[in-house]
Amino acid sequence: MSVVEWRGSSREPIQSETTPRERRAKAVAHANQLRALAWAALRDGAPHGAMRAATARTAARRILQHERRAAVLNRALAQALEALIEEQADLVG
Repeated sequence: MSVVEWRGSSREPIQSETTPRERRAKAVAHANQLRALAWAALRDGAPHGAMRAATARTAARRILQHERRAAVLNRALAQALEALIEEQADLVG
């Protein structure tokens, strides 16, 4: 699956190929970082620490949910594409 990334100020799209395993690893790393921020928010003594921690935990949960949905969708699309290729191959000969 390709992801469009933007380079600095030139705004030229760069196509980068990422595997599902890389995407999953990146999502888990981001979720872990947000969970660490949640713990820090509870300990730092700044105002609204509990609210900031809850927000960080919610963001981590949403990141993981999004990646799970993307994985399911990618599997379904891959199966549909395989079926279409097989169907086209049968029509051709």
